[in-house]
Amino acid sequence: MTQSKMSNGAGFRTGAVAAGLVMIVGLFVAGPVGPAGASQVGATVAGSGAGASGTVTGWGDNSQGQTTVPAGLTDVTAIAAGLHHSLALKSDGTVSAWGWNSDGQTTVPPGLTDVTAIAAGLYHSLALKSDGTVTAWGWNGDGQTTVPPGLTDVTAIAAGGFHSLALKADGTVTAWGYNLYGQTTVPEGLTDVTAIAAGLYHSLALKADGTVTAWGANGDGQATVPAGLTGVTAIAAGGAHSLALNNDGTVTAWGANAYGQATVPVGLTGVTAIAAGIRHSLALNSDGTVTAWGDNAYGQATVPVGLTDVTAIAAGSFHSLAVVADATDLAAPTAAPTQSPVANGAGWNTTDVTVDWNWSDEAGGSGIDPDNCTTTSTSTGEGELTLQATCLDLAGNTGDADYTVKVDTVAPALAPTLSPNLGGTLVAFGATVTATPNASDETSGIASSSCGAVDTSTAGAQTLSCTATDVAGNPTSVTVDYAVGFSVTKLSPTKAKYKAGSTIPVKFTLTGAGGQPISADLAAQLSSDCGATVTLADQAPVCAVYDPAKAIFIATVRSPKTLAAGSTVPITITVTLDTTTIATGATSITIAK
Repeated sequence: MTQSKMSNGAGFRTGAVAAGLVMIVGLFVAGPVGPAGASQVGATVAGSGAGASGTVTGWGDNSQGQTTVPAGLTDVTAIAAGLHHSLALKSDGTVSAWGWNSDGQTTVPPGLTDVTAIAAGLYHSLALKSDGTVTAWGWNGDGQTTVPPGLTDVTAIAAGGFHSLALKADGTVTAWGYNLYGQTTVPEGLTDVTAIAAGLYHSLALKADGTVTAWGANGDGQATVPAGLTGVTAIAAGGAHSLALNNDGTVTAWGANAYGQATVPVGLTGVTAIAAGIRHSLALNSDGTVTAWGDNAYGQATVPVGLTDVTAIAAGSFHSLAVVADATDLAAPTAAPTQSPVANGAGWNTTDVTVDWNWSDEAGGSGIDPDNCTTTSTSTGEGELTLQATCLDLAGNTGDADYTVKVDTVAPALAPTLSPNLGGTLVAFGATVTATPNASDETSGIASSSCGAVDTSTAGAQTLSCTATDVAGNPTSVTVDYAVGFSVTKLSPTKAKYKAGSTIPVKFTLTGAGGQPISADLAAQLSSDCGATVTLADQAPVCAVYDPAKAIFIATVRSPKTLAAGSTVPITITVTLDTTTIATGATSITIAK
């Protein structure tokens, strides 16, 4: 077969390139090799890595737009570069192409899907599908896009200058296209192949034992594998040079070196992938950076400053490509909750609390999804309450947050008591009495409580105030109405038993604390106002009269004639000052036979 493209000045001789003409190599390979020489089936560029999706960066020759990546191109998992065109495989199994389309090399066949690997030759393109078949398009002057009938079970592909290679699942290689230099004449008995690469006019195969087999053009030694080369994990083929990635992360190069393309930079280690252009070479480092060497006439070996997070590389004739990983966001959003109103020093609130969650994603993250994030929460109820919220970031990570608030909206209860007392809220005149607030709070507890002083210096109705505040800060107060009065002492009828219908004299005294007698003036007032009364059973009260000479109160009552002998009759004394009871007492008599 003849190369019509060469007659138009597009062909190349070993180590020399016609003016204005370029060619691609190395990136013509699909099917990178992973650790220990295991073939990564379906990968696109030798040693480029697979699985991570991202965007594409291009540099070098852009005369045909081959480094002008289409706007919006994302989710790219693999790349390939030809003479003046570029290919990208997306995670959905479709292919994007851009650059020179002189022979349809960037016209992706309609409906092409389920693609797992791609490769680019000078003017043609290849795609490996998940069913193990190969699709080809672009220039076919040498049969390079005429896929052999019945070719199936393909696991990797490579595109050379004007020829194509396919690696089958059984470890054999199929080749087609231009064969002037024997580049499609696969060595007899070649098996156990795990990866392939196609250069301008030569071909490479990596075997499972880590050795390399080469065939085709060898004018610059590109097909003369260095003696003793073993432990190879990936290969790449350029215009007239070849590369091998060793299992220790170093690179071995051989073949044409007029531009330094086979002079591996001193100290280059930690390499995970390689690619070879017409006269330049690329290496992907384990830290995601790229190293380039060789011809730099078009800037193809000038790696863009700051290029990192690279997951795949490809070398075209005079341009280079890299897949930059999409920003990875594995961290869930985090909350920095704040509450309103702010809690008191003990951490309590007296009203419902509103929490602002203040979600954020980590630096460089995808950012939060405001439509799927709890922005505020308001408490309901009393006590220690745990509010919960969730937030999704744009990567789909879910963040959960808890925040505990303490709410007590109810004031304390007060049940004051007076001690000592003459009964309930009646206290003795002149006594030292203490008021106890007896505060209680079911939620936050009592912070402080107190009652005012109990004044017993004046008989009659008095008041004092008791207050309390709970830990949350709710205040409360009550007014205590109490009476200052006297004890009824020396209460006695003149004898224990009386006949029914008898007149019964009742005598008593009124004393304050420590036996202190009632003042004569107050006693006289009570006598005058009928403030002291004696009641026999259920009869009408009888006014007691104060005898200042004897300092006693005296009242005469009559027992009803209807009372039965032996019955007990109660006698009650009640002393009232201005409607306030200041003393009470009781005794009884027995009705005689």
